[in-house]
Amino acid sequence: MWGRTTAVFIATALGVLGPSAGAPAQQLTVPCDSFVKNDDGSWSALRSVPIRGVGESFTVREGSVLRPGAAIRGVDLASILDEHCPATPEPPPGPAALQPPAPPPRVKLGSLVNASGMIEAQRLSCAELADAAPDEARMFLAWYSGWYAGAAKKRGLNPTQTLNAIQGVMDFCRANRDKKIVQVMELMLK
Repeated sequence: MWGRTTAVFIATALGVLGPSAGAPAQQLTVPCDSFVKNDDGSWSALRSVPIRGVGESFTVREGSVLRPGAAIRGVDLASILDEHCPATPEPPPGPAALQPPAPPPRVKLGSLVNASGMIEAQRLSCAELADAAPDEARMFLAWYSGWYAGAAKKRGLNPTQTLNAIQGVMDFCRANRDKKIVQVMELMLK
């Protein structure tokens, strides 16, 4: 992969390619985004890079250090990189640059049980629910909405309304992490 910044150089027989006078000019292709300049003035290869245009192509291996004045097949690549490439590579385009940040680690609701093995709903905060795995948070909220409906002597279930209420509580908790679940359920289910 050559990347966005590929430097193409015209090297003459007397200039860069060495002493064979009268040889035709050759085109040397060096991908700038494959190298990074070191503090001591040398360049390091970020990945294995094929170099074309010096007769036969050759490969500069990943991790190789190129020092100014040192020639490979008669070519001083470090000097060419100094002339034509920025000191730091541009980030390669692609999915890595577009990936969203990793989600925060999820908390198992089972880690919030008390000594008798129960999760005390009155003590559970929105932050704990928001940080829980989504399936565990939905399971807890389904149980809690059923408990709340039973306490209100409601004997039926509207699945769509319940799922919407669960999602509403989860969204509210993500935005209001300091609230307790009992406060939120009272607001949402009344």
